[in-house]
Amino acid sequence: MLTSFTPFTFETASPESVGISPESIAAFEERLRADKLGHQGYMLYRNGKLVAQSIASPYRMTDKRHVFSVSKTWTSTAIGLAVDEGLLSVEDSVISFFPELLPEVISDNLAAMKVRHLLSMNTGHRCDTTGSVATREPGWAKRFLALPVECAPGSKFVYNSTATYMLSAILTKITGVSLLDYIRPRLLNPLGIDDVYWMESPDGINVGGWGIHVSQEDMLKLGVLYLNRGVWNGRRILSEAWIDEATGVQSDNSTGGTIDWKVGYGYQIWRCQHNCFRADGSCGQYIVVSPEKNSVAVMISEDNRMQPLLDAYWDTIYASMSDSPLPPSAPCDTQAHPFCELPEGSCELPAPIEGKLPTNPFGLSSIAVRQGVNGLILTLRGENTAEVICGGGRWEYNHVSHCPITPGGFLGQLSIGKMARIAASYACADGHVKIALQFVSLPHGMILDLTPESLTVTRTIDRVSGNKTVLNFE
Repeated sequence: MLTSFTPFTFETASPESVGISPESIAAFEERLRADKLGHQGYMLYRNGKLVAQSIASPYRMTDKRHVFSVSKTWTSTAIGLAVDEGLLSVEDSVISFFPELLPEVISDNLAAMKVRHLLSMNTGHRCDTTGSVATREPGWAKRFLALPVECAPGSKFVYNSTATYMLSAILTKITGVSLLDYIRPRLLNPLGIDDVYWMESPDGINVGGWGIHVSQEDMLKLGVLYLNRGVWNGRRILSEAWIDEATGVQSDNSTGGTIDWKVGYGYQIWRCQHNCFRADGSCGQYIVVSPEKNSVAVMISEDNRMQPLLDAYWDTIYASMSDSPLPPSAPCDTQAHPFCELPEGSCELPAPIEGKLPTNPFGLSSIAVRQGVNGLILTLRGENTAEVICGGGRWEYNHVSHCPITPGGFLGQLSIGKMARIAASYACADGHVKIALQFVSLPHGMILDLTPESLTVTRTIDRVSGNKTVLNFE
């Protein structure tokens, strides 16, 4: 199948014309700011129109970013396409695809595991297997198949990212191409989505459960496809039967956490309150589809408090939706507000700073700053070396082939040169050089506070807790 790329632009309209008050959108943004929910952007679609959108500096609408487990819904969509093509069935056994990778003894539970169990996070494992499977060494699928399957498949919901990896591995096994290459002509090109990147395992398999890099608009397009029950711009992409299965309750997760995490799970899709469903990624990446309101909301953010972000949407925009258009009203303040504030102070660097660093979670061995023609030049040394230009009172965008600084706990995605994109700004005040680094292919950033004696690092995800790491120069 070869389907050429088809550009697409959403038709826009005012919120009032589709029954959404601008005041509710302003209230949503105010809630995000007041509760410090790490807002980075949102898009709101209803009744066939894009009615509101926002992107927070230094992010841009065109940026492709890692959306974490929203990747799972793209993977499940790929499986739906393959099912519609007759390439596999959700009732196929998992072991049937990998006869060369099976353990010597195949347990009854492993033999009973089917594709639908991978899709519904009901493989029979007692806990997430990702830590045991997704290592730096090849052999992910073989390790997954060698693990004990303690419970009967279908009997226990356990969120398991390497179950999604196995879906990607199965698709590659039966098609001979990567998951990303498989969906390009069938899904991405028809929806007008290009320049997508997906991380791979050491085996060369798209990791499935995480790793896709898409824009806000790309996310909205996927949500609209599901809202329209598999039809895009008049063309059927997915069958209605698949949409019904994927978005229905396939696993009981009622013993889970907060309300939007215990109302059912479909095929790599979470059920929500209000008879809605969503794609969901770490730190607040959401595609919320509301069939009864004929709407889709996309949200991108950096905050581990996931339920409050959804609550902000339910309590403001969703609650305000009317079945009829509303009278025009005076514009409200719904403009994008900075997510990562520019450092304040002078752009004059008193003197260069350079220092060697002790062992640290960021992978840095030394750091240096000096004045350049276009701004401050930040030199980062670790396993690799990179120079980052920092704008004075503005963001300067950098694309480095290797990034030696790893935002601790962020899975090291920035070791991938293609996606090592950094927006940087600086200011000097009271003997300190403050540098804001925002990794625009991730939700994450860091604030560096340099003096001639030390470096203090604050991850932006710690902005509420105020956690800092102080490193004295050696």
